[in-house]
Amino acid sequence: MRKLMLFLLPMIGVLSFLSSDCIAAGFTREAIDAEVRSLLNRMEISRDVSYKLKNKLSAALKDLPLNEGINAKGVGAIFTYACAEGGIVVKYTEGEGLISFTGGRKAAPISLKSLGAGAMIGGSEQWGIGLVIGGADENDFGGYYKGGLRGATALESTTMTVLYLTRIKGESPQEIYIISTARGLSAGVGGAIMSITPGW
Repeated sequence: MRKLMLFLLPMIGVLSFLSSDCIAAGFTREAIDAEVRSLLNRMEISRDVSYKLKNKLSAALKDLPLNEGINAKGVGAIFTYACAEGGIVVKYTEGEGLISFTGGRKAAPISLKSLGAGAMIGGSEQWGIGLVIGGADENDFGGYYKGGLRGATALESTTMTVLYLTRIKGESPQEIYIISTARGLSAGVGGAIMSITPGW
């Protein structure tokens, strides 16, 4: 029995390492939660919005394609942002955020702008969490990204979308998953282009 246990213990360690809680190099799941909480607090985003965003992040991390991407490539950077929305026919957002890199800058400023085909009525606010998938070099971050929404709806209350973006140009490919929530009547878009500009 003792010999069997000595044989199985290393195997148990390997299985633990391969569990869904393990991801490639970068922020661990616990570190993602902690960093998101820290960035939202630094931006002084209201408690009710922060609570919704963190719940949506938790739910999004259970989404199979997102989960597989994170497990395979890791999360090299995390950012949070707050934007104002507007526009009819062409929907646009503009706002500011903070980003943290693994082994690099923490809570560094960024600005964001996006355009998409869609429509909305009245003013609206949007908040989001961005996960930069794979390695993220702070000296090669930012530029123009394109992608599309999943799960976008038009409701008078808070809505949730997941935006999948890839960089259009740059020294290295970059993939970003954005979990967002918006207040006001906001219609989802089929595609979007976003620019992210570092503030350093």
